Amino acid sequence: MERLDAIRDAEGWLWLDITEFTHVDVAEIGSHFGLDALEVEDVLDWSKFPKVEERDDHTLIVGHGLSALADRLTTVEYDVFIGERFLVTFHTEDLPGFAWGRTHVLQAGVLNGSGPDLLWARIAEVGAAAFRPLVEGLDQRIAELEDRAVAAVPSVPGDVLALRRDSHTLGEMVAAQRDIFRILGREEYPGISRQGRRRLTHVYDDYSRLTRSLEAAPVLLGSVLESYRGTVAERANEVMKVLTVFSAIVLPLSLIAGVYGMNFAHMPELAWRWGYFGVIALMSVVGIGLWVYFGRRGFVGGPRLGAVPGLVGKGLVEFVKLTAKPATMLLDLAKDDTAEQPAVED
Repeated sequence: MERLDAIRDAEGWLWLDITEFTHVDVAEIGSHFGLDALEVEDVLDWSKFPKVEERDDHTLIVGHGLSALADRLTTVEYDVFIGERFLVTFHTEDLPGFAWGRTHVLQAGVLNGSGPDLLWARIAEVGAAAFRPLVEGLDQRIAELEDRAVAAVPSVPGDVLALRRDSHTLGEMVAAQRDIFRILGREEYPGISRQGRRRLTHVYDDYSRLTRSLEAAPVLLGSVLESYRGTVAERANEVMKVLTVFSAIVLPLSLIAGVYGMNFAHMPELAWRWGYFGVIALMSVVGIGLWVYFGRRGFVGGPRLGAVPGLVGKGLVEFVKLTAKPATMLLDLAKDDTAEQPAVED
């Protein structure tokens, strides 16, 4: 602590980044930087919701970053204290933004005379960028689920529900962070300059774009689930249609076989030498004729949802062609008018 006092007495400002701490450590550090008891409790107690609190000479920011150590999607709390000449950060996991700050800002010496607020803004930008691969991965997973839904893969409903839960959790994380940086970018707080607020506004914009993408995820996942159900229903209808057609074909054949299977003594066809072959031929003609009839009526065959992926985009291409024709006609007419105009001599 004596070294900390010496550093604070020197010129310039200080960034103190702490990843392992106890209650005693936080209390001692707090006494050096003027933190009250409630702020010490905020550091030690995990908070689900981010927040911003204003003090006389500094600002407290409680935020969340993505955890890389957990088995499922979760966040890690970090606590930031920004003053005019100090930046104190507490976090139990080395989040990407803070690691980037130590590596690329302090060691590379690219601060260019900026203060603690601008350093924090850069760290926050990297923290927002850490969410971007998850959102892009979510969009890619939804696109893959669309193809699997059209193919009626049985695991689609479970994957959709799991992805919907993850997207909801991720949306809550991003929306909470967005609200924090909206406040920091619009209102004046101790230790944050006007230039720092402008930089934090960019962080708010990053989180806003991520939030808009995540807000569309439930609708897209609902469409995927509806596509899967539609595909399954269409396949079930195809099966029922084929079974119905076969039943309709077998019914007259069963009638013919039933008629000639009766045990009456006086049946003219029973004594016919070619009666068996004649009945088989009649049944064949009736069966083939009914199959052709049902095929022409569209009861057998027809479009399948499995062919939809190969057709996507063709309608838009035709639309572009149709809309391009009037423009092409106007250009042709303009060329004709230009060709018909007589040349003007000086």
